[in-house]
Amino acid sequence: MSSKSAKRIAGVSSAALAAVLALGAVPAHAGTQQGRFTFKMSNPYYKKTDANGTFTGQVNMAGTVGRAAPMAWSFRTSPAVQAIAAGRMTCSAGHMQLTYHDSHANVAVNYFWHSSVPNNRRNKNYTLYGNCAFPVKVGGRTGKANLGFSFKYSLFDGISPSMTGRGSGGTEDAPYTSDLKISYDS
Repeated sequence: MSSKSAKRIAGVSSAALAAVLALGAVPAHAGTQQGRFTFKMSNPYYKKTDANGTFTGQVNMAGTVGRAAPMAWSFRTSPAVQAIAAGRMTCSAGHMQLTYHDSHANVAVNYFWHSSVPNNRRNKNYTLYGNCAFPVKVGGRTGKANLGFSFKYSLFDGISPSMTGRGSGGTEDAPYTSDLKISYDS
């Protein structure tokens, strides 16, 4: 049985592929404080594309005044990530503050993953996280990829003081981060 060693994608032999995949791939579990996106009536949509994929989030702020609101989100892997996939993926998402879980087994690596987190309240900080695992082949080497993401957000009701600036993270850090790690077969 071969031993596995975890290595970042930047360590693969194909420098061009490594550069494409490493761009913007900040670890979701890094010790830095992330920024937070605040959904507002004037800004109900978020979209971020990095080397690992495209993430979106949206809340119908006008249609849920005075009530808890669902936060609809989506994620699709980038063409560069799809190019190294050697099989199907299994994905799972969860939430740090709310009872929420979504999972999909044995889906194509280009799968358009979408779901909604229910019961988001205004003026609270939230964190959605997700992970997809799939086999890869990079430069002739096989292994397993783990692609994780994190999205920090809040909803602003337009009445109460905004949470922005109240310890909710600096504006220099992105509300969304992703991280691709590969464990190569020996």
